[in-house]
Amino acid sequence: MIIDVFQSLSPTEISDIETKSLGKLGEKSKSHRILREEVLDLLEQEATLLKYPIEDDELCAFVCKKKGRIFVYINSYIPKEKQIFAAAHELYHIWFDQERLNKTEMLKNDTLENQTEDITELKANFFAALFLVPTNVLIDELRSRNIDKGNVKLFDIVKLMSVFHVPYKTIVRRLYEINFIDLIDMSKFLGIPDRDPLKGVLLARKILQLNDSTQERTQDIFFENLIQNTINAFQLGKISEEDLRAKLSLVKQSPESIGLFEETDEEDDDTEWEDIMGDYDE
Repeated sequence: MIIDVFQSLSPTEISDIETKSLGKLGEKSKSHRILREEVLDLLEQEATLLKYPIEDDELCAFVCKKKGRIFVYINSYIPKEKQIFAAAHELYHIWFDQERLNKTEMLKNDTLENQTEDITELKANFFAALFLVPTNVLIDELRSRNIDKGNVKLFDIVKLMSVFHVPYKTIVRRLYEINFIDLIDMSKFLGIPDRDPLKGVLLARKILQLNDSTQERTQDIFFENLIQNTINAFQLGKISEEDLRAKLSLVKQSPESIGLFEETDEEDDDTEWEDIMGDYDE
């Protein structure tokens, strides 16, 4: 049987994290709401955000502090639901765990799945779950969907994960934490495959015809302020056109694509080429 994953946290620690989560939701005027991708906006307010796809499901994110600036990296190859959860996890470290900012350790999937003995990481996961799936909002959603306590079905959980844009296991654990399902049911639901396209959660999504973007591997390439800073540096003569093109290529852009230079007239280029390579057999 799967035991309570947060058993390592004391009642005092759990209460403290609940207070921190509610406090931040209130401070950011996000109470009684479902955040979803808004958590990434909050992250941008606190740190320089970098997103880049690394084709490794084990690598999720990292946060670090360099020369007084906080940087957060999110692997945009992992499903969007995990990107969102990883962002909330890193916000905990930024707001409440300054020591972690000096370690630059990669947040791995096993850690996000609570397969760790690191108390600080468990706290960050618990905070992320509470922040993204607040108790009052979850209870309201259960009521509006007429989902009865003790009679929760897989389809109910899959729909809820779609609503909140969080991993399946996060919803299961939140239902247990608010005493909506018992330990036996939590164990049963956590045992259902959530990444196999032919069964379990992903099959349920197909049957329900859910078309949200939670499972999308967005593969975004985003370096916060890179384009604007690069344009400014070029216009001030601090970098060459070659450097300009090289830096913009990091985010798959060019001076032409952002309107800095005019697009080359391809027809004129073709005409010039035809003039040079004319038919000399006539």
